[in-house]
Amino acid sequence: PKKMVSHSWGTLFRDLVAAVVADALGDSEFVIAAALLEQGEPSLRTLLRDRGKLQDTYWVCAFSISQHSAICGDALLGGVDPVLGIPHPTCTC
Repeated sequence: PKKMVSHSWGTLFRDLVAAVVADALGDSEFVIAAALLEQGEPSLRTLLRDRGKLQDTYWVCAFSISQHSAICGDALLGGVDPVLGIPHPTCTC
């Protein structure tokens, strides 16, 4: 894959796909890509094909790990962010 993206569970999956499409098209915002998604796949496929972007690849980590389980009641790396030097956030569930 050329790039990796992560999905926030608090947002629409459509917006993740729109953001990936926008990036492939060189757009800095995903509003147009989201509107094209609403219109249906053929218009997006045509646009991506015409710009030579159908073969671009992205790694989407939304399906790869349970990020929540990594912060549930415990913090990794001794509980401190190695860059910021502040405690990792945890939840109490």
